[in-house]
Amino acid sequence: MKRLLGPAALLLGACAKPPTGPPPDVVLAAVNVVDVTTGLVRQAMDVSITGRLISAIVPATSKPRATTVIEARGLYLIPGLWDMHVHVATIPGTSAVFLPAMIGYGVLGARDTHSNLDSVVAAKRAIAAGSRVGPRLFVSGELVDGVNSVNPTARRVATDAEARAQVRALHEGGADFVKVYSALSRDLYLAIADEAKKVGIPYTGHVTPAVTALEASNAGQRTFEHMIGVEAGTSRDEAVILAENWAAVAKKAFKWSDAARIRGTRDSAKTATLFGAFARNQTWQVPTLIVTRQIGSLVDGVPAAVPADRFIGQSVRGMWTAMGSMADFVKGTHDLHPLDVELVGEMFRAGVPILAGTDFPNPYVYPGASLHDELALLVKAGLPPAAALRAATSEPARFLGLSDSLGTVAVGKVADLVLLAGDPLVDIANTTAIRAVMQGGRLLDRAALDRLLADAEAAAKR
Repeated sequence: MKRLLGPAALLLGACAKPPTGPPPDVVLAAVNVVDVTTGLVRQAMDVSITGRLISAIVPATSKPRATTVIEARGLYLIPGLWDMHVHVATIPGTSAVFLPAMIGYGVLGARDTHSNLDSVVAAKRAIAAGSRVGPRLFVSGELVDGVNSVNPTARRVATDAEARAQVRALHEGGADFVKVYSALSRDLYLAIADEAKKVGIPYTGHVTPAVTALEASNAGQRTFEHMIGVEAGTSRDEAVILAENWAAVAKKAFKWSDAARIRGTRDSAKTATLFGAFARNQTWQVPTLIVTRQIGSLVDGVPAAVPADRFIGQSVRGMWTAMGSMADFVKGTHDLHPLDVELVGEMFRAGVPILAGTDFPNPYVYPGASLHDELALLVKAGLPPAAALRAATSEPARFLGLSDSLGTVAVGKVADLVLLAGDPLVDIANTTAIRAVMQGGRLLDRAALDRLLADAEAAAKR
């Protein structure tokens, strides 16, 4: 029997034999269990893992029984993290970098909202089969958009029949949901909404300016990404703003709503009605505050280098350079970011469900690392640390219908866990102090995580 000792929980030693019955495979001894649901910490608990599942959580004993005992006194245990807006396979070869990098940062689940369908489905299945390292994936394949789409890899549709056919094709090709985008006409948007309901597949994504945010929520769109449509939906000038944004679509351009104009025309009654509908309809918001912060920061030049830069290869850097040269896009993003931070806080207080997502690999947004930045921004927006953690743990599980097996540290749940050096309820930045990760009951200590990150770095250089 092995006992893992020390602050990194990695040294070996002896432990007494169990008196009766087979021991669990692993015990995390005397660990502080963070309850993301209540926002409380259960101090000094022995957490047993048998196979892939958590089999017991009991007050710490002096000699816990297990094949492997991890001395975790003073450490904090949280559920595995989720990034609910990623793109792992939009650029060929990037999944070999992004998938292991996410694991290295404790991100054990992800929702891919636009990648090559065949590539991302293959990656999802390989991860599930255990033949590839990466988080569990839920995927949309390529987004569906109108003929004037600004996205070069979109599935463009021009007719009702084409829109419905793409919904069916994505579903048959293994997509878990359909992503809609910003150049869909009203009729095409409603056709996708209707066909998705018929097929039994959710649809999510951008809110096209051809419909209002309230209409999209009432039509059944499961998530709104990047606050698109939300800002205008709080303004008494919403109709005019959307008309201007739709005029940009006709020119094959994307136009952010003007932040100053929205602030000057905010309508409290419209805002209350909209946020009330989001809460009632369970229209989840994935604000991706980190992407607007990072792109907006380009008004002041290229951000300072960070360690996660090592995961960015030349193909991704080329895309970053091209996007950074779009001055109007960068300025619009910069101006909207503070407004979005405020609106996220308002939505949270109104009971709107929120999910943490990053939108990597957009400029200076990184696999794994930026999810921790997003949590900090959610706290800045007004979410308590426990609520921010829920947005990356129990809320993704609830959104995906997986609460019976994932999202909290509880008996019977899959042992997708992250071991931290500090209490994230005191300081959300402590989510970055990762000592070990457990994925489906398999322990990845700090050395193993560092090897994964080194593999990701090597892949980025190829």
